[in-house]
Order: sequence, then structure tokens, then C-alpha cells
Amino acid sequence: MLTKMAPILSRTTKRAPRSSDAPPGEAEPRLGAGELAARLRNQMADHDIPPGARLREWDLATEYGVPRLVARDALDRLIQLGFADRQPNRGVVAHRFGIEELLRLYDMREVNEGLCARLAAHNARAEIWDDLIETFGDKMADIVERKDFDAYSTQYERLRARLITVADSPPLAALLERLNDMTRIVGRRMLLVSDRATHALNDHRAVLTALRAGDPCAAEQLRRATIRNVKEAVWRYHAFLL
Repeated sequence: MLTKMAPILSRTTKRAPRSSDAPPGEAEPRLGAGELAARLRNQMADHDIPPGARLREWDLATEYGVPRLVARDALDRLIQLGFADRQPNRGVVAHRFGIEELLRLYDMREVNEGLCARLAAHNARAEIWDDLIETFGDKMADIVERKDFDAYSTQYERLRARLITVADSPPLAALLERLNDMTRIVGRRMLLVSDRATHALNDHRAVLTALRAGDPCAAEQLRRATIRNVKEAVWRYHAFLL
């Protein structure tokens, strides 16, 4: 386990722009606690902040140009949502998910991703899925063949975002984003250590077919099956993922 993270946010590709980076005459808006917590969640999901890394109020306040009270509030929000822990003699650290905890998260994802697909199939016109059906045809087959997993993840995020948008349920969207952030790094690693991408492509095509047909029941069941298949793969390969 990492004992410290110093400096925790030194990566220029992830840091918040300072006011000196802003165009002349434009003041950079200061982040609120919710926005800062969201940025940190994203870095945790991408493993830019690894499990066990320390998160210090002062470092966050300095890096993002916010008051320490804002940094403290952001850390409190991460703890409440399960992304960080407060440990004796160490302070706040990024949460380390164990296999049993991850499997429970995938159980939650299965139910709620299925509901999202049901709502999306019910709400949307058939043609709204046509661009994704085209993308998940030969284009995605080529991406999988080339093992271009960055491109694969980008297109999958398009599908996931479309489902959430069309489902049109803000409470469900917030829950799904939280669950996705908690499991995203495992899903990306899965692509590297297994043949999951090939099987997942078939799963996504089946879901899109049900969505195009306007069949809420089939869309829900197929989306649940997709997440269930991911869960089974996580269990099978967890020694290589965690």
C-alpha cells in the first residue's frame, strides 16, 4: 500500500487551470466543493490517484486554488460516498476496493443499469439508436481486432451516456455515475487481461437491437446480462485486476 502521495496532483494533464492560464481579462472561476470532489473522483476512477494515496487538505487547496474549507468539504463528500476513508495517523486516503465489495457493486449496477435500459427503450424513438448501431458494427469490430482499448472505451461511454440521457431520471443517473466511477478502472483493466472486449461487443449489439425494437423488457434483461457477464469476468480475473 502506498504510504503517501506527494505531490498528489502534480500531473499537468489533470490539474485545474490556474487563473494565470485563463485568457487575458478572464478570471478563472473558483471550484466549489462538489466540483472538486467530482474531479478527484474522476482521477480515482482513472487510477491517477491510486488506492491508498493520501489526500491532504493543504495540497488540494494549493493545487486547485481553493480555500482549505472547500478542500475539507470535498474530502468529506468523498468519504460519505465511499471513495475515501479517514484512517488513524494517516488522515484521508483513497479507498481500496476489495473483490467482495466490487462484486456487490456490480450487483447494484446490474439492477440499475437494467432499469436505465428499460426506461431508455420506453422513452426513445427507434432512430435515436441508429448511429450507435452503426458504430457498434464493423467500426467496433475493427477496434476490438486492433485492441485499441482507448477507442473502445470512448465508444462504450457514448452508449452508456446515451442510455442515461434518454432514460431521463436524474436520481438514477447520479447513482449510475457513482457506481461507474467505483468500478471503471477494473473494467478498463479487464480489457487488457482478457477477451472480454469481444464478448462485450456482442452483448452491446444485443442491447442496441432491443432498444431499436422499442422492447423495454428485452433491453432491461440484456443490459442486466451484460453487467452480470462483467461481474463474472471480474471474479475470474480478479487476481490480475486488484
